[in-house]
Amino acid sequence: MTRTSLAALGLVGVSMTSARADGGKVLCYLWADQASPELNSPYTPDPTFSFNAAKKKPITVTKTATGVYNVICSGDGGGSKGNGGHVQISGYGPGNNVACHVGEWFADGSDFFAEVDCFGRGGGTGGGPAPADSKFVLLFIR
Repeated sequence: MTRTSLAALGLVGVSMTSARADGGKVLCYLWADQASPELNSPYTPDPTFSFNAAKKKPITVTKTATGVYNVICSGDGGGSKGNGGHVQISGYGPGNNVACHVGEWFADGSDFFAEVDCFGRGGGTGGGPAPADSKFVLLFIR
């Protein structure tokens, strides 16, 4: 049993080393500070809590339906570097009982795009969670 544990730890150590050797870089992060902005009207999230590695390029958030948001980080698509990366999203706010996750995302061409889907508790079809508006945070690294 000890050998198995040590082997597992060794694999974890190799994975962690490989991940660090990759040289991951934060390309975009933001705090979507408006839970219920005007529908289909892009806004710029609070620049104090936002970052775009493509300096002086805009970040926009657009609510397209209840609990559904499109995020664009202009200039962070990777161009000829191709697709890839990692996206993390979380609902935000005191007493927030909303869960948010990535509906889809891509980073090809010139921009990074993510669809963020947020859900509250119950009320959805089949008794599952229903779409709900929420503030959220997003991080994109490659």
